[in-house]
Amino acid sequence: MPLEQYRRKRDFASTPEPSGASTPPAGTGRFVVQRHRATRLHYDFRLEIDGVLVSWAVPKGLTLDPGVRRMAVHVEDHPIEYFDFEGVIPARQYGAGDVIVWDWGTWEPEAETADAAAAVANGELKFVLAGQKIRGRFTIVRTSRRPGSAPATAFEDDSEQWLLIKKRDADAVEGWDAEDHPQSVKTGRTNDEVKANRDAIWVSEQPAAVAEIDLTGAVSQPMPDRIEPMLATLASRPFSDADWLYEIKWDGYRVEAVIRDGKVKLWTRNMKDAETYFPGLLSPPTWIDATQAIVDGEVVAVDDEGRPDFSLLQERISQRRTGSGSAGASAAAGPLIYQVFDLLYVDGRSLLKVPLEDRKRMLRSILRETSRVRFAAHVVGDGEAFVEAARQRDLEGVVAKLRRSRYEPGRRTPAWLKLKIRPLQELVVGGWTPGEGNARDLGAVAVGVYEDGKLHFAGKVGSGFNAAIRKRLLAAMEPLVIDAPPFDPPPPRDYRGRWGGDLNGITWIRPELVIRAELGGWTRDGIVRQTSFKGIEEGRDPRQVVREVAVSSRQAVAEAESAEPEDPPPPSTARSAASGDDDAVPKRSGAKQSGAKRSGAKRSAAKGAGRAPKPAPAASPKPAAGTPSNGANPSAARGATTSKAKTGAPSAGPGGLPWRAAPGELERLWSMPAEGVWRVGGERGEDLKLTNLDKVLFGPHPADPAGDPVTKRELVRYFTRIAPTMLPHLAERPLNLHRFPNGAGGPGFWQKDIPPHAPSWLRIWHEVGVDDRKANDHLVGDRVATLAWLGNQAAFEIHAWTARLEQPFMPTFALIDIDPGSNTTWEETLTLARLYRTALDHLGVRAYPKVTGQRGIQAWIPIEPKYTFSDTSDWVERISRAIGSTVPDLVSWEWAKGARGGKARLDYTQNQPIKTLVAPYAVRPADGAPVSAPISWDELDDPELRPNRWTIRTIVDRVEAVGDLFAGAQTDAQELPPLG
Repeated sequence: MPLEQYRRKRDFASTPEPSGASTPPAGTGRFVVQRHRATRLHYDFRLEIDGVLVSWAVPKGLTLDPGVRRMAVHVEDHPIEYFDFEGVIPARQYGAGDVIVWDWGTWEPEAETADAAAAVANGELKFVLAGQKIRGRFTIVRTSRRPGSAPATAFEDDSEQWLLIKKRDADAVEGWDAEDHPQSVKTGRTNDEVKANRDAIWVSEQPAAVAEIDLTGAVSQPMPDRIEPMLATLASRPFSDADWLYEIKWDGYRVEAVIRDGKVKLWTRNMKDAETYFPGLLSPPTWIDATQAIVDGEVVAVDDEGRPDFSLLQERISQRRTGSGSAGASAAAGPLIYQVFDLLYVDGRSLLKVPLEDRKRMLRSILRETSRVRFAAHVVGDGEAFVEAARQRDLEGVVAKLRRSRYEPGRRTPAWLKLKIRPLQELVVGGWTPGEGNARDLGAVAVGVYEDGKLHFAGKVGSGFNAAIRKRLLAAMEPLVIDAPPFDPPPPRDYRGRWGGDLNGITWIRPELVIRAELGGWTRDGIVRQTSFKGIEEGRDPRQVVREVAVSSRQAVAEAESAEPEDPPPPSTARSAASGDDDAVPKRSGAKQSGAKRSGAKRSAAKGAGRAPKPAPAASPKPAAGTPSNGANPSAARGATTSKAKTGAPSAGPGGLPWRAAPGELERLWSMPAEGVWRVGGERGEDLKLTNLDKVLFGPHPADPAGDPVTKRELVRYFTRIAPTMLPHLAERPLNLHRFPNGAGGPGFWQKDIPPHAPSWLRIWHEVGVDDRKANDHLVGDRVATLAWLGNQAAFEIHAWTARLEQPFMPTFALIDIDPGSNTTWEETLTLARLYRTALDHLGVRAYPKVTGQRGIQAWIPIEPKYTFSDTSDWVERISRAIGSTVPDLVSWEWAKGARGGKARLDYTQNQPIKTLVAPYAVRPADGAPVSAPISWDELDDPELRPNRWTIRTIVDRVEAVGDLFAGAQTDAQELPPLG
């Protein structure tokens, strides 16, 4: 027996190591490296082959340096259960000492040594590793045996000398040393920490992986038939955060597998029978060590380079459903793999309230990977590198998940964020046009998305079809033919009554078919651009298809980290009535005890038991060529501003500082006397000394001369209410303040330096004096109390720097400022703004416009952090002069207002380090307390638009209705295209 030598060397009554008595599970392909401090420090390198861990002791550890060869001693095979062993082997036992899981992942033999067991017996194995630390191509080759040694098998001789060699490839790193990376990938601890806290790691009655999992959130309850999937929110840009883990966004079909008593039931995202598409894919369930379980994952087809490919998946589904295609054709379409990324229920326990990271670790401990079932690996913390590696691998995107998040069935929450690399969009098909020269063939499909319960026309998709796809689409559409368009309103007609938009000869259908398409963007009229068909979304509910608009990553992260997770709703299709037993399942012996509620604050970076353990096993950025990956470890103008989707303002900012008033605080502000102390921000908030709250700061709005004036109390209330929306635009930026202590009608003064007597909790950034510019202590807006304090100071006209603190002299925006002259009419200002709109649209530049609250219009273009102020000033000047040349009667280029002849100035000179523009939602010194309000480009055509249309009394309602139209300005960084 392969494990006889292993068992002979150990007393299992004394050592916590597994005996390997159970039957080896099905599946191969994992590897583990354990850092083992026994008589001498060494690294145990183990490959899963034929149901055991074939093992070598590597004295100096594995390396990524191709110029270094490591000696490896072939030792006895170890049982599969040893895979995640981390603990202390007692004194006087074989191998006594402390052990950590130094690295783990998956491996594949290369083609020339495809029979791994035979290759080891013959003395040379070539393979590819995909671990969290060790990646790439290796060879291990036998060099000698001890003289006189005559092993019964190659696996039983612990005196064999081998060499472990790293090949030169993209993963090679010269000078890489294992000792520079001493932490466990399983728990984040070092050998010293394991040795000091041995009981926290190993309980001999249970597998090592289970002992480390916090199950305090698990609940005993009957197994439901199925659980609605949790959904991710589209976010604007990649981010890195230690409290988040990052998975590949699989380009496949979301499938939930329900395992019950040896049988598997598959469900689609819409809770339809997935066996229709994947018959027999996961049966029997030998791939999971559980009698009852519900797992969440995605079925993908992979190409020759191990990348998921939705079009290949479509081919496989078509072949399976129609029975067409040979075995060779099915193989060419790529193998089907179920990438499993979550565990929702196991053996009588619901895990919906268990933190994600512990759910994944529990899943990893019971999953037995096969050629069809893989653990969807992830990385922790470094999301930006992960997304960039995914981009280089041409993957669809990445999903970021809060490590402590619960599973929320049927909900789309900011705790899971989609970071797309390829801009894919689901679209509902409402008809098709014939092909050129063949009226019976398919030319293009007319598509739409739902908004407010109506299917809105969104243009056509006319590329990405091959003959087989066209035939399949026509077969699906022909039974759905209707007489009238399903779109509301219907597409426009031309003057002859014909359908516009190249819809001649269109056949309308009932809107029951959903496709997936790659987009180049959206026009301001809601029409898709540069589309390419990617596949049919089987079983998708058309009424759930809406235009996806990215929320600010920064805001979404803040909201997710500050939110207390809500209890998930009970599954709607439970197999039997709930037992009413909501008591948490008793902790397993040795499991970690939970203390106080988890908060949104960052975890401590201190070493030891407090460190959040890492998941297992992760895969590398580059899967083995020609093999399926176990989870590759990847280290147009105006679309954002035309959306009416709400972004959802966060409750807290970085560090958990409150961005929102606690319940009851606004009511107390409204009822308190004219002077007093008011607390805002709840438990982590601040006490403010407020004065002269009933002092009038603004007269009535010009449109309502008989209306009520605006008092300081109302100003403080406004800044408190708008804080969750406004603070993201101020965060990490120095502020210049325009104060009006006697109200908007009195004299104002600029304040850059915050005086020493200001509250100590205000965040101050010190600007070092350079040349003739003196040093200043600038305020930084980081909490709701800061804005409330500014209101009390009557510092309501807030200007934020265009640079952030980390690079205070590198712009994050290119700024367009239309400064009307004394004779410029509002209609002329709109004309200039529309010309900018046309120019930016032509260039494919995304800009975010706003009215200033007084007379002008501005547009902010978020840019990549690689431009200087000179770059942005030159770029905006060239655009502005081109626009000015088309309407020379409206524009003057003179600096002094008196020399402009009453004309408008297109002020590109605002793109300077010492210049600022009024911040979004800041208040302007004019009657009615107008605000600088973000708008959509489309609103330039609204006859009711005015530069002072929104005030502190109306803007909050607008934001609640349309969302923060300026959110993308903080995250949507882009390159400035060259100008010819």
